[in-house]
Parts: sequence; structure tokens; C-alpha cells
Amino acid sequence: MILLIYGIVLIILSIIMGKKRGVRSVLSLLINFIIIVFSLVFINLGFSIYFITFLAYLGISLIIIFYLNGYNIKTKSAFIGVIIVTIINSLIIMYLNNKLHLGSFSYEFVDEISANSFNISLSLKQISFMVLLFICTGSICDTAVAISSALYEINSNAKLSKKELFKSGMNVGKDIIGTTVNTLLFSFIAGFIGYILWHNYDSFLDILNYHGFASEVIELICAIIGCLLIIPITTFIEIKLLKKN
Repeated sequence: MILLIYGIVLIILSIIMGKKRGVRSVLSLLINFIIIVFSLVFINLGFSIYFITFLAYLGISLIIIFYLNGYNIKTKSAFIGVIIVTIINSLIIMYLNNKLHLGSFSYEFVDEISANSFNISLSLKQISFMVLLFICTGSICDTAVAISSALYEINSNAKLSKKELFKSGMNVGKDIIGTTVNTLLFSFIAGFIGYILWHNYDSFLDILNYHGFASEVIELICAIIGCLLIIPITTFIEIKLLKKN
């Protein structure tokens, strides 16, 4: 009941403060939730996890970028950048998944899931890939839209050459990435405090080798890599689109 009340308060505040944009934000959350639920349903029906993950990621990115911000040069360059970074990030995630063997359960979670069947007929490595890619979605899309919007405004107020515009975009990107990395880092720390308390009697080296710690660190690294890559890629794409017009 408390969660329901807080959820209603969140929706009301979003609508009051954001008006039309607030309504769109609430609807986008609902649509993205439905996309994730349907993706899980199709995976259970036997569809390829990789195919469904990319399809769901594409749908979520479309909602975050175009539905919330409209269809224009800014959003087009942001979306193209997100797709390129997603492909690169996917290859990185697959490589790390295979090298670190992340597709398994940590022993600290075994008690919680021991009553359930482990015969789920799904590859845990593929599920890990899906989770890691979805975790990166929000931060990458936000960074892409932020850099494309800033670059568009710079070009509107000062007619710069391609080289000068790219330099300005990268300067803006440095400020954006600073706050984004700190946000991701504190989110990682907040979510990992319980894990540290669980293993407070273990040595630091033991903690570094635990599966749960490795999974959390990989999530953080992949999100940061995605945010770092999206800045120059989106900047380059938007300059091409701006100067083309």
C-alpha cells in the first residue's frame, strides 16, 4: 500500500511539474515496462534472447529519445549514436561474459532461490547479457540527448566550423560525463553496501573474486564505457547532419 501511495504521488508530481512532458514521462515508463514484460514472455516462449534483447532495447531507445523529445536533428543524431554504441557495448559485454563466466548465481543468493527450480532451460550467460545491456540503456540515452541538445544550441547561436563545433561538443561532453560517471558510481556504491556488509569479515581480495562483486563492477564499467563512447560518436554524427543542412 505504501509503495502504491508513493507511486501515485510520483505520477501526480510528474504531471504537475512537467505538464505535457510529465504525462509523456509517465506514459514512457509504462510503455517501457510493458516492452520489458513482453520481451520476457517471448524469451520464455523460446525466442532468441539476443534477438529479443536488441528488439526491446531498440523499442526502449525509441521511446526515450523520440517520444519524449520529438523527431528532429538532435534526436536523430542521438538515436544513431545510441545504436552504434549499443553494438560496440554488446561485443564488450559478450567478451566479458565469456571471460569472467558471469552467467551463474552467487552463493549468497542460493538460500533465496533454493526453493525454486533451476531447470529454466535458458542460458544464464545470455540472460546476463540482457541484464547488462538494459542497465546501460538509460544512462547512454540520457547522455546522447544531452550532448546533441547542447551541440544544437551551440550551432544555433554561433556559426562554427566542423572542427570548432566538434571541439565545443567534446568540451560539453567532459562536463556531462563528469556528473554521469559520479551518478553511476554512487548508484553502484548504494546498491553494493548490503553486499559489503554481507562479506564484512572477508578479506578485500576475497571480495574482489566473488561473482556478485564482479557482476556489479562489470555493470558499472559497461555503463561508463557506453557513456564515454556516446559523446564523440553523437557529436560527430550531429555535426554531419547539421552541416549537411
